[in-house]
Amino acid sequence: MSVAASASPLTPANTSLALQPLKELPLPAPVSWAPQTPGWLAVALAMLAIAMWIGWIAWRRHQRERYRKIALAELDAIAARLNDASRRDAALAAIAPLIKRTALAAAPRERVASLTGDAWLAFLARTRGQFDTRSGALLSFLSYAPPSELGAVSQHDAEALVGHARDWIRNHHVEI
Repeated sequence: MSVAASASPLTPANTSLALQPLKELPLPAPVSWAPQTPGWLAVALAMLAIAMWIGWIAWRRHQRERYRKIALAELDAIAARLNDASRRDAALAAIAPLIKRTALAAAPRERVASLTGDAWLAFLARTRGQFDTRSGALLSFLSYAPPSELGAVSQHDAEALVGHARDWIRNHHVEI
């Protein structure tokens, strides 16, 4: 070690003596979260109002579309019963009333309740129904078929009808 290094003014003994007269720096006051000017308060209130308006619109839409979720859940239960031979006929008989109830939830009763046959199928087609000729005929048949004739419906036709019904429930749009 050299002599210059040992005579340094910043040795530990000299450093503590040099720091003793120093005092702690005062900290600034904590920053307030409240807006400092009325303009920011107005912006915050406007943003709150917009958020509440968007939430209200989303809630209304959820309430308006709730019948679709209920109908789809019921259709899933019907589709599950189609695979059980003892409950198949009751499941087939439940498809047409489910579609009618769903249409009644979406459209005014005066426009839907009295529709049958070709007028009913035309309404389903106008409201974005993708029922092909065979599924449409099967839907008309199931609306009024006696329980003894439901066994004649093939599993393939029943599954196709359930698929078309599911598509209609998800995608229908009724002009009011």
